Amino acid sequence: MNPALLRRAPGGAPRWDDRGAIPVFVALIIGPLLLLCGLLTVDAFGVLRAKQHADDLSVEAARAAQQAIDPAQAIPGKAFVADPAGASAAARVYLARTGDSGTVQVTDGGHTVTVTVTGRYHAVFWPKTFTVHATSSATLLHGITQPDR
Repeated sequence: MNPALLRRAPGGAPRWDDRGAIPVFVALIIGPLLLLCGLLTVDAFGVLRAKQHADDLSVEAARAAQQAIDPAQAIPGKAFVADPAGASAAARVYLARTGDSGTVQVTDGGHTVTVTVTGRYHAVFWPKTFTVHATSSATLLHGITQPDR
């Protein structure tokens, strides 16, 4: 027995000095636990990245749709509104080029276009595919000093 490991407790009884020791259970579990947490983090950030990508696509598709104004009303100066068919087609073409899908709604008399994009993330370490959604709106404004409607 190593006398350096034996100490006297305040009551006078000897005890083992266990400073710097860890239980065997902790030593065996900590490695796999850290590995599992790291692998799950990869997929968690992958889903977050897919959500951000869907959000970016919805913003840009709404912008593209809002540029499809109705020339029959814009040329004579009646109103500056989006052509519902043209706006939907422009947004769908934009989304088709990126390989994603979504829905387009033209509301407020052609002043507002709302695009909802559905994206997917195929998990690397889980046997699962995550579905993410993002919605963005664009409002058509015109005017020199302030927006007119």
